[in-house]
Amino acid sequence: MTTLHSSSPSRPTERVYAIDVLRGLTILTMIFVNDLASVRGIPWWMKHMPESADGMTFVDVVFPAFLFIVGMAIPYALDRRLQKAGSGWKLLPHILLRTAGLLILGVLMVNIHGVNAAATGLNSETWSLSMFVSAILVWNHYDTSSAGRSRLAVILRIVGGAGILLLAAIYRAGTPDALHWLRTSWWGILGLIGWAYLCASLAYLIFRKNLPGLVGALGLFVLLYGADKAGAFACVRFISDYVWIGGHIGAHASVTIAGMILGVLLQSRSKEQVRPFIMQALAYGAMLAVAGFLLQPLYGINKIAATPAWGLYSAAICTAIFVLLFWLIDLRGHARWFAFASPAGANPLLAYILPDIFYALVGIFAIPYFVPALGTGIIGIIRSLIFALVMVGITNLLTRRGIRLHL
Repeated sequence: MTTLHSSSPSRPTERVYAIDVLRGLTILTMIFVNDLASVRGIPWWMKHMPESADGMTFVDVVFPAFLFIVGMAIPYALDRRLQKAGSGWKLLPHILLRTAGLLILGVLMVNIHGVNAAATGLNSETWSLSMFVSAILVWNHYDTSSAGRSRLAVILRIVGGAGILLLAAIYRAGTPDALHWLRTSWWGILGLIGWAYLCASLAYLIFRKNLPGLVGALGLFVLLYGADKAGAFACVRFISDYVWIGGHIGAHASVTIAGMILGVLLQSRSKEQVRPFIMQALAYGAMLAVAGFLLQPLYGINKIAATPAWGLYSAAICTAIFVLLFWLIDLRGHARWFAFASPAGANPLLAYILPDIFYALVGIFAIPYFVPALGTGIIGIIRSLIFALVMVGITNLLTRRGIRLHL
């Protein structure tokens, strides 16, 4: 579970289980809605809003919820490392390495469905499965309690890394007369999280627990969106051709920083300040919602366009949900109610890639999963819900067997 270190070294360490539960529920919902995308005949509110629409459904809140939780975890994760490193800038290699891992996985996943089997020598399912197995070997958290286990961990990581390099080298997509290599048509969910994590982490290294500074950083990234819309970055096409400054950096990082601010508020509280924290958090969520309302007339609400109102409304919703979970779990002691979501919260990266591993196996072994009888209406909804719960259950099983991914 997530260990939260207080701002005062003399105060005992607390565990806030609501953070893991919120992360687990987000992953569970993400698996559910991703699988639900293949189901026909479902209500409009169970799908993403169309690109041209002004509005959002609960599906449009799932991705920003993950950005928000990444932000909540940053103060605790970096503070633990700061205690050892002393200087914040000594953490840059760790931050850059983690960002690179997310970007690499994101790009690899984006290119899965473009595999040209004849030119690559592998079909998309086999290439995909091989890539995920290699990624697990690289990013698994191994037991290194002995010299022998440490050597084995190094060997497995080398094998996994070599596998990723080989698969990247042989990758070809496109038609026979217009083949191309891996492309960043977009960065994938993990890649977008990587960019937001990088920006938010750098903001935290600069401002630490300075709430006015963090709020200012949040406002700055929101303004970045408007500046991009106004064409302020037209002169840096060599960057904007690959990274959407207003969206990937501005809008997404603002949601992550919004989560980071709530994390700092939570981290700074004492046991005697539970009720004040709840009131403070609810007021903070209300301010996020008001900011979203004020910005809505400018750009509307749209996930695809990554508008500020969409991001701020999503952050406000996440704040309210966290406060409810915090009250139910950490104050009222109802953690067992959410035990089904804990595995995904403890091992989110594995839970996220498991569905793609399953889909690869479906293609390789011709498993009758995407058949019309299972992909329409209420039957399809039930199928996707069961699928999400099964993926979380398998995550729990694999975690107990020592497969725990950590970038």
